[in-house]
Amino acid sequence: MNRETREEYLEAIFKLSGGSKEHSVRTGEIAKEMGYSPPSVTEVLQNLKEEGYIEYKPYYGVKLTDKGREVGKRIVRTHRVLEVFLDRYFSLPPEDMHDKACQMEHIFDIEMIDEMCERLGAPEVCPHGNEIPSCGKVSCPMGDDEDFNKT
Repeated sequence: MNRETREEYLEAIFKLSGGSKEHSVRTGEIAKEMGYSPPSVTEVLQNLKEEGYIEYKPYYGVKLTDKGREVGKRIVRTHRVLEVFLDRYFSLPPEDMHDKACQMEHIFDIEMIDEMCERLGAPEVCPHGNEIPSCGKVSCPMGDDEDFNKT
């Protein structure tokens, strides 16, 4: 499986679970979120399980492992920071901003995103009103990410 596909799935599962380690997400929810058929999603989930990113039991759902949660959080954070950047410096309609951030989120490394976030003044929400998970650094002006589920 390529890195972009892995990241897209982990991002979707992270969002659907609210970033929780305990919340199970059903295959049908993932399929709907991503616009794929449940059988094709099941195939990818098997691969993600083998790679250690998720715990998966057919008919019970998916939970992110710590490894999967880390990647999912990073991609959600990257996407939302990029949306703030695009909103602040470009004149794009919201749907274009989202699509551009989706394309860009796989290019930037986390150090670049952390610096971008800092230069943007550590925004707490993206232009769509969704919370941006903190970087997890002690000196992060946004604080701890444990409040991610509270929005």
